[in-house]
Amino acid sequence: MPITLRHRPDSAPFWSRWRPSASRVHDILSSIDTHVRKRVPIDAVLQAIDASRQPLFDCLRDPAVSPTVTKALTLKVLNLLLTKYHLLARSTTVLSRPFGLVVDPSNVCNLACPGCVHSQNAKELKVFNWGKGMLPEDRLEALLKRYGPYAIHTTFCNYGEPLINPNTPKYIQLAKTYLMGTMVSSSLSVERFDAEAYVESGLDFMVVSIDGATQPVYEKFRRKGNLDLALTNLRKLVAAKRRLARRTPVLAWHYLAFEHNVHEIPLAREIARNIGVNQFTILPPFDVSWDDPAIRPAKVEPRIVSFPSHPADPSITNWNPFPANLDAATIDREFEIPLAGQSTSDPVEGRAKSSTSTCHWLYKNMVMDAGGKIFPCCSAPTPDADLIFSKFDAGAAGESFNSDKHRRARLFFADQNAYSLERDARRLDGDPYCVTCEWNKTSVNTDSAEIRRYLKTAAGNKFSAASLEILCSW
Repeated sequence: MPITLRHRPDSAPFWSRWRPSASRVHDILSSIDTHVRKRVPIDAVLQAIDASRQPLFDCLRDPAVSPTVTKALTLKVLNLLLTKYHLLARSTTVLSRPFGLVVDPSNVCNLACPGCVHSQNAKELKVFNWGKGMLPEDRLEALLKRYGPYAIHTTFCNYGEPLINPNTPKYIQLAKTYLMGTMVSSSLSVERFDAEAYVESGLDFMVVSIDGATQPVYEKFRRKGNLDLALTNLRKLVAAKRRLARRTPVLAWHYLAFEHNVHEIPLAREIARNIGVNQFTILPPFDVSWDDPAIRPAKVEPRIVSFPSHPADPSITNWNPFPANLDAATIDREFEIPLAGQSTSDPVEGRAKSSTSTCHWLYKNMVMDAGGKIFPCCSAPTPDADLIFSKFDAGAAGESFNSDKHRRARLFFADQNAYSLERDARRLDGDPYCVTCEWNKTSVNTDSAEIRRYLKTAAGNKFSAASLEILCSW
């Protein structure tokens, strides 16, 4: 499918022109949700979703736009409900797709910040299993064809510097052809930078990581970084937005507050205001003392400063920026595939009652690095942390979200007795890392707040407060 940069800044979502009955939409969602919360057998849930697909489509349909747009929104909403079922039921094999994707366009970074996989100490001590490489286009195309019709957001960054890959703007636009929100995070300390390409790509949100207002302070953490270069590129972005009359991407300057740089926060905030970014965010960083004991977090409260000259949510006009380039063939095909008959042999009766917790990453989001390695979350693999769950290639068969390690990790949280029995029966001598993980298990990249924001952007008041509660609060 050819990708062109024909952006329509006035392409407001269709709900601004046509508003169906929110009460009818709520009736449909509530009916499915009753099955979900009762944790009835999976076959009944799939039948309810299949029966609701066309009625929900009819409620959301706008005759003024392509049916493919409504099909995509319908698929994403129904996938949220199926994901909700699998999470509450503690299913070990899921028929839902991850609604949040994390993809590294590049595994490489030109900086060497303490605590990162790219720090000098981490590389010398081989702390992380992290390879080099760039994400090829065919791999991303295959990933999005499989998950794009169902996902609501793609984060194009994890541990690499996404701007190093010259194809990143093209990749962002490709994600927008599935009506997803998009975000990148960058130091902006890169020599080759095409600001117009990022503005025209349809990118919704860019985090710019700058932790200082002068070079000597900035480079204590952003090792090998060039503050003047980062600020120059930031100004290029702001200028490109103005020149092209775009309100996106939203530009958020993130400032990690350490003891060595906390005194420069007021100056950095003033620089951000003068440049014209949308937000200035002060954040407490992770402890990196294992890598450099001299870098210590400051005791600060997180804070977001929004500059009043900018609208609250510019992405509202950016939901479908390339209506002529939607991957209609894939979306239309997925809309016609019934779920009934795809049920698994996974028993769920009573399981959630005995399971006290689980990891939400295993049901909601999925991570892929530039080399195609699939991780269950955004943590980096180490020699003693088995976080490489599978490999995704353009022509790969099988379902990456139901890899053996995904399934076993879910089983551990769902039923530890069953997990031990399977482990013994298969004579397995290793566990997925999730079994011993001590990280927060309920916080994911694309979370309930992002679902709510997406639905309001994509569908306006088609969804009542009660409908949003069904889709977001779980």
